[in-house]
Amino acid sequence: MANPTKARVLIVDCEPASRLGLMQLIKEQKTLCVCGDADTLAAARQWCEREKPDLMLLDPAMGDGFTFIKDVPRWCARTRVVVFTGLEDALSVQRAFKAGACGYVTRRDPLSALLVALEGALRGQRRIGPRVEHVVLNTLACGEMELRGDAEAGLSNREREVLRLLGHGQSTREVAHELKVSVKTVETHSQRIKDKLKLGNSAALRRHAALYASVNGSHHTLEGVTE
Repeated sequence: MANPTKARVLIVDCEPASRLGLMQLIKEQKTLCVCGDADTLAAARQWCEREKPDLMLLDPAMGDGFTFIKDVPRWCARTRVVVFTGLEDALSVQRAFKAGACGYVTRRDPLSALLVALEGALRGQRRIGPRVEHVVLNTLACGEMELRGDAEAGLSNREREVLRLLGHGQSTREVAHELKVSVKTVETHSQRIKDKLKLGNSAALRRHAALYASVNGSHHTLEGVTE
């Protein structure tokens, strides 16, 4: 049973090793305790409705995680979300905070940054890890988020990953192989991207993808993302 004097944390991550590591980290803290863990968004919702946690650690790369963050107050108004993820691009940071997250830390940040974000969320303060802080500052400085952020915010996680891989010069077949989906699926995602971003043809898509990849850095495959 969770200690009532400590803030209760729900861990949501599709990787068992990651959940175990986070559980151990939190158990070592004097002000935090684990009230549950979930490996799917559906399970996370059930935990949230039942346990009413103070904090939720969530990887938005699990399905439609950004929409999930936005919906959390419907299930428990007190729960504050801190993102812990492998996504290191400025647009993901923007989407997370716009959805209502109180913190954003990447898996390559020091664990101390995650603890700072959790403690800050309890006080209603937003915190960001050092890896994406650099990315966000560079993106703001060159104006790319202002120019393209709103349009690309309408893309799904999978569509953004397809766009990033295309921007790194991969063919449709190569993208399909890396994402372990069919060529037809990649073509469908590409068409949806063109429709959403109002890109007239495949050449325009490739040009936009190259710009997107240059701003968002090296590509990171989104494990566990739904089609």
